[in-house]
Amino acid sequence: MRLKVIFANIIQGMIHVGYNEKKENIFAGFHPKKYIDYFKNEKPDILCMAECLMDSSDGDSSFVNELSKVCNLPYYKNLVGEKAFFVKDKYYGLSVCSRFPIQSYQTLQLANPKIETIRPNGDYWVMHDKYIQKALLEIEKGKMISVANTHMFPFQHFNKHFWDEEFARYRKQWAEMLIPNDKQSLLVGDFNTVGISIERAFPELKVGDNLQALVNYDGKKYQPKYLYDTQIEYILATKDFKLLNAKEEMLYSDHPFLIAEVEIS
Repeated sequence: MRLKVIFANIIQGMIHVGYNEKKENIFAGFHPKKYIDYFKNEKPDILCMAECLMDSSDGDSSFVNELSKVCNLPYYKNLVGEKAFFVKDKYYGLSVCSRFPIQSYQTLQLANPKIETIRPNGDYWVMHDKYIQKALLEIEKGKMISVANTHMFPFQHFNKHFWDEEFARYRKQWAEMLIPNDKQSLLVGDFNTVGISIERAFPELKVGDNLQALVNYDGKKYQPKYLYDTQIEYILATKDFKLLNAKEEMLYSDHPFLIAEVEIS
């Protein structure tokens, strides 16, 4: 069976065009419909999003409702992270949208190091909570695959690194929550492993062992719009997924969209 999987950090429906000399975001407006039109054209079977636009703290989302109808992804689950900081009176978080029925679903909260910092503009920041969505999809009668979607902690904004030894115990906990228990599983997300590969930044996840990275890209390729020299978004899969096609596209967001077509027996 062939499946098309997309992971996209959609930056709350904003159109990102780059950064100014202070590395502040420059936008060309708020256009969530452009994202919907893009996904409609790509025709995914499974779409996972980070920084997904929502209308309330309960996860209500007119954006996801419309996307679901237009893209023929009738099954979805939303998880609010916090209030949107680019769009007034909105929220953002994670979303899993599927062509297939969701037979079970759970959310997990990642252990938070609660790092604090003073930003260059004088703002006081403390690391916000982050989460995982886990969904079990019935892709054929009686045949299941699991999907986990996450957006992990941005250590780079706190003058720290994902791979610092002081966070080793956190990485171990995160890996235990993220590593699939099921044979046929997808693990996708914005891992924020800035600076080096996920294999080196997050060795506890054992990418290359039971998990394969389906889409790879060079972060330098998309600068100055993309802030990082390294890949931080991934579509990971257990080894029983056969990769047919992979690509990344840098369009409306400040992060590339990852698209993988796979075959699974």
